[in-house]
Amino acid sequence: MRPRVTLDGATQGKDRGKVALIRLWLFVLAVQLLFYVLLRVYVRSQQVERLEHRWDARHPDRPGDSAARRAFIAKAMTGFEKSLRARLTLLVFVLPTLAILVIVYLVNWH
Repeated sequence: MRPRVTLDGATQGKDRGKVALIRLWLFVLAVQLLFYVLLRVYVRSQQVERLEHRWDARHPDRPGDSAARRAFIAKAMTGFEKSLRARLTLLVFVLPTLAILVIVYLVNWH
């Protein structure tokens, strides 16, 4: 059975494969974005919690939420975006994409 040819001369089989690959890529990208946002929120909240504990240990005479504590946390969080821990969250995009590409390559061309 021959693949059907459309008016522009392209075969439907090849186009279906491309469309399926694009749909897979968009789905994976959406899932990766969701996990990235969730992981980013989690990592930031963990860092804020560490800073709060550090503040409490250094200032046992001033427990609870205060303007000085919020300023300390805000100042300490400014450098957090450039830290290794914050940058490693970007691996949420890289590792699954590489894994899918390797799987597709191994299944189709080996």
